[in-house]
Amino acid sequence: SHTSPTALAVAIVLGIAGLRLVLSDRGIVGAGIRMRTRAASASAMRGAAATLGFGDKGMPTVLLTREKGKNEKLRKRLEERGVRVVELPCIMAQELGGAKELPKLLKDEEWEWVVVTSPEGAKIIAQAWSSAGSPPLSVAAVGSATGKVLQKEGMSDIFVPSKAHGTTLSEELPAPCKSGRILYAVSELANQDVEDLLGKRGYQVERVDAYTTLPADWTAEDKKLAEAARVVTFGSPSAAKVWAARAPVDTPIAVCIGGTSARACESLGFSNIEHPEKPGVATWAEVVFRVLERIKHDDHDDGDDGV
Repeated sequence: SHTSPTALAVAIVLGIAGLRLVLSDRGIVGAGIRMRTRAASASAMRGAAATLGFGDKGMPTVLLTREKGKNEKLRKRLEERGVRVVELPCIMAQELGGAKELPKLLKDEEWEWVVVTSPEGAKIIAQAWSSAGSPPLSVAAVGSATGKVLQKEGMSDIFVPSKAHGTTLSEELPAPCKSGRILYAVSELANQDVEDLLGKRGYQVERVDAYTTLPADWTAEDKKLAEAARVVTFGSPSAAKVWAARAPVDTPIAVCIGGTSARACESLGFSNIEHPEKPGVATWAEVVFRVLERIKHDDHDDGDDGV
């Protein structure tokens, strides 16, 4: 069959269990089987949403707690299927002095990889890369959402691991073959797991604390909303920590983007925690649907069917 020039331009290079992604007209390209599975799952969930009536009166509103402007992808998936959502940011990002050092580091020094483990880190790296004159750069992003931030700014050589997790990225990144130097732009609150694992694999990691996360401001109405919540989503341990300091942890169901946030919720005393096995916005949304389905069925079973 005929292959278009655009298709020929798409290069996918396997990197251990991960993917080295190159810019194409279709955006970041993942494994075909994963994309088909996700599409089938999304189709099934659309049908489930229509049947279950997630927007019915009495169904709980889902609270989105990522920083302002970072909830849109999850919001869109939920609202498309009738879920009522309210954005209640728990955190906000603030750049640190390390971010100002990045353009010079990217321009003047050689790096085998630049590693970013969050969309915020990707945004800061992309800005620094542009300020440095857009030098050739190989970037490892923790997941496709982080990779798309880089791609949107014009970067095309992007490695994404098979699972959106710092440990998986550290394990699947190809072994050193050039300088062995990694520039790691990260939140000052991040632990040392990624740099330690990469160091054990022979890399020399220079960590730059480029930003931090601070508690977001809440109004009295925001606090009332949190106190009445039945379903709340968390995209980071930082958001869960702010919630736990301000609102109940025993009544809402915490739906986390992945295992890292789920473990944080467990340590903070949350009674009900759900998360997908594989982190990502699509799988995160599906867990929300599953939780809402259970709530609807439980509420129905609690009704009086007697005469």
